[in-house]
Amino acid sequence: LADGPHTITVTATDAAGNVGNDTAVVTIDTVAPNAPVLDPINATDPVSGQAEPGSTVTVTYPDGTTATVVAGTDGSWSVPNPGNLVDG
Repeated sequence: LADGPHTITVTATDAAGNVGNDTAVVTIDTVAPNAPVLDPINATDPVSGQAEPGSTVTVTYPDGTTATVVAGTDGSWSVPNPGNLVDG
């Protein structure tokens, strides 16, 4: 399917010939979101920034651990600061 909204209809018929159906609209989006933007980072405040609304943001810390969050409807996101971030 091409990118964009598509209407899908599902129909079921039982042995007695009764028919039921349902329709849903799905949106195909194969375009990758822009890279998230980081706000300035220090050793105490949460790590935060902006991304495409609804996109999943994974932050990888210097020690290899990660934190994952879904960006809000306004694109903002925030994850805890591990407290061991240093200038560099």
